[in-house]
Amino acid sequence: MSTMNNPRTTLHALVPMGQGTTEVESLTSYFCRLAHSHGMTARNLAAWTLEHYEQPIPDDFKWFRRSFGGMSTETEQWAVWLAELTGIANLDHLTLVPWRHLISNPGLPPASDRWCPCCLTEDRAQQQSPYLRLSWDFAPVTACLRHKVGLRSECPHCVKSNVRNRATTVVVGYCTSCGGFLGDAETEAATPQALWSARQVGQMLATPPRIATDGVTKLLETIIEKMADGNAAAFAQELNLSKSGVWYWLRKGGLPTLPAWLSIALHGGISLEKLYAGELANWKLPTEPVQFAMQLATSPRKGIQSRELDWEAIRQQLHRILAEEVPITLAEACQRTGVEHKLLYLRANSEARAIADRYRRHQAALKEAKEARLQAEVGELIRERLDAGYEGISAREVWQQLVGDLKTIRHTYRQVAKAIAAND
Repeated sequence: MSTMNNPRTTLHALVPMGQGTTEVESLTSYFCRLAHSHGMTARNLAAWTLEHYEQPIPDDFKWFRRSFGGMSTETEQWAVWLAELTGIANLDHLTLVPWRHLISNPGLPPASDRWCPCCLTEDRAQQQSPYLRLSWDFAPVTACLRHKVGLRSECPHCVKSNVRNRATTVVVGYCTSCGGFLGDAETEAATPQALWSARQVGQMLATPPRIATDGVTKLLETIIEKMADGNAAAFAQELNLSKSGVWYWLRKGGLPTLPAWLSIALHGGISLEKLYAGELANWKLPTEPVQFAMQLATSPRKGIQSRELDWEAIRQQLHRILAEEVPITLAEACQRTGVEHKLLYLRANSEARAIADRYRRHQAALKEAKEARLQAEVGELIRERLDAGYEGISAREVWQQLVGDLKTIRHTYRQVAKAIAAND
């Protein structure tokens, strides 16, 4: 690549996707697309960038261990490097670096990489390069606001996780393990609360933050004053936050996590954008606690029509079953009558018990008859053995000569030994 000899702009410009919208691209996605557009692996581009800026390259270097989407100084450094190499400004807006002075890192990264299958499918259908949204990289966001579905974290083809971009070579939108399209994953409807969180974070990422002029600590003091009359302990309890964490905000200049900011916005009925900007002069708290509509599961009885049972006719049918020559199980009787066995025991107890008892006695009689046949068969084998001049016979030898259903007797060897002893 000849352009790499230029010390100023060594990579061709690649415009980030979704800038200024709730679907802004992440720096991770931008980096992967940049590498692909130059015919390079993501690892080689990362290594080349480090070498270009005279940075050491570890022996076990894995590019995806770099922090591309967070708010660390390393994230900011990579955004600066890529902006200088491509000539594209404000690449830090593809990260949380602009919000570094508002949000703390704990609770931010998700347990595994996620994506919205519908977004990737839509990107491909519009004949544009699929890309990863920045909001997908934050744990509080579990849904796609655009398509109202939950994010997915497993490849629909190989069912592996963390296969979105953790590899040497990455084609955004495709599994790094099997190569399958990640947009093929099935989706489920998102909950109202998940959609609310996705909306708040998406709106937050659409534009850089406007930070309250008095600073975050004064802002938090005002919030606690309005929401809990200045009582930090009551404020923490109401929002299910750590009391020590709230104390740390106020006394040590700590910053709330993104989940904590979302909790404040939810209970306060205000957007994150207004909270960060300190636009609280006309802020009025909700008169009633915020509640999301519950999505109830479909009743298992939906579509089942009630019926009235003719118990007199059912009892007559049970009596006819009792009169049959061959006994049947109660389960088969339930199948014939179309009535569940518990209901039979409740409404036709004597008939149900009689059917079950008759079948048990029938099975016991069959077992006794089979064991009697076994005794006779063993006796015959012993006599043949003695007539042939042998002194005896083992249970294994007897079992090998048994035919038919005699081998199916429970505890066959025990029964054979018993039969040998009886005929000894």
